[in-house]
Amino acid sequence: WDTPIHVDAASGGFIAPFIYPDLVWDFRLPLVKSINVSGHKYGLVYAGIGWVIWRSKEDLPDELIFHINYLGADQPTFTLNFSK
Repeated sequence: WDTPIHVDAASGGFIAPFIYPDLVWDFRLPLVKSINVSGHKYGLVYAGIGWVIWRSKEDLPDELIFHINYLGADQPTFTLNFSK
């Protein structure tokens, strides 16, 4: 098996590393390519606040990157929309 894995850490991704440091669910597993966490589940923030990180730049899909010309230079950027 050589299937890349995305970990949806939801709100537990903020606390699991501290409560269960020996639980291997993150980039210590070689097939985990991306992990996201949801900040909005803690309240008092905008709905849809979250973060995603990739193991390496090569794992970030090119389809998510938008190239914007800003002051004559290429500025690659990306965003994801969910939880609407």
